[in-house]
Amino acid sequence: MTKSSYIPTSAEIIKRVPKTPDNQYGCITVNSVPVDTPSVVALGGELTTTAQAANSYAKTLQNVLNENKVYGVDVYSVTYHFGSSNPGLERAEQYRIAGRRLVKDENLNPIVQHTRELTLRDMRKNEPVPNYVRQLYNILMRPRITDAAGAPVNVDDAISRVHRIKFYAHCHGASTLWQMANLMYEDMKKLGYTPAETQRIQHEVFVIQHSPIAPLTGQRFTTLSFASAEDTMMQHHNNLFADWIYENSADIVPSFFDGTKGNIFVAGRLKEKSFREHDHSGLAATDEDIWPLTADGKIIFGAERNALVRAAQHATVGAPVLSAEQMVDGNGIDFAQLKKNGEILYKVMLNDLRQQNLKRDYQK
Repeated sequence: MTKSSYIPTSAEIIKRVPKTPDNQYGCITVNSVPVDTPSVVALGGELTTTAQAANSYAKTLQNVLNENKVYGVDVYSVTYHFGSSNPGLERAEQYRIAGRRLVKDENLNPIVQHTRELTLRDMRKNEPVPNYVRQLYNILMRPRITDAAGAPVNVDDAISRVHRIKFYAHCHGASTLWQMANLMYEDMKKLGYTPAETQRIQHEVFVIQHSPIAPLTGQRFTTLSFASAEDTMMQHHNNLFADWIYENSADIVPSFFDGTKGNIFVAGRLKEKSFREHDHSGLAATDEDIWPLTADGKIIFGAERNALVRAAQHATVGAPVLSAEQMVDGNGIDFAQLKKNGEILYKVMLNDLRQQNLKRDYQK
């Protein structure tokens, strides 16, 4: 692949609007998101390559808010165009940057492996930061930390603006936000914000992630994640979802693992139809008519729903980011129990892994 044949990445943002005879899907493409208007933005998986797919995410979020009588919040969603980029290789690069040791697939066809290496080389050369990430950052975040002339605003104004926007990410959407957060960090450094000011502002950006395929720890934004232990996509990508978690999924009760482990809510299985474990359907109450949840799934999605509804409510008044407990507790969700379950499970997992290591050493 030569530079002349490289197709750059790009993105578009759609907004939910009332349906009309001329707009039967109820969405329009936009080039900006007001910094002073409450908004929730969905960033979907890597298959969100059409406006219709993006609109599906936006419709789900709007349904959740309407079901919970939250109005006056604009809902947006993102469409990706990956061009010559490979989103899977892009995510692998992020894990490498985050300090993860990537294991090479020895069974991969050498020709396929060579093609991947060439693709990754061209991605690094042409788009060290994907163009679509820059585009989204320039629309969604940069206007919140700069004025019309591009100069930095004071910290309190920046915080007030980031309080008005909330993010919901699924799968690759978490990868996009992880990159946006890093790009924002570097941009704020160039703009003259101090490290303390940057950290303070970025902490007030709130993100909800479902089945995130991105590094869970070391987040710059305040992030809550929700997932299934039987989600094979996550099991192959994230540290917490190691073989132990997947192999013991039947014994994993709804649990919360705190910030040092990813700020993640997990249960063994979320759906009655297990092949849907990576999917975010179940967030809206009406989803259960088609994709019934397990008892544990109702807890995890209930916690996720609480977080989304409260985040949107906070956006309407510009409220500061709250703790995980304040975001999810109540409406049948017992955060203290989820946290206790996570602490017990983590100890059991560590003990089992130590025993396995001792056994391997003994066998040597």
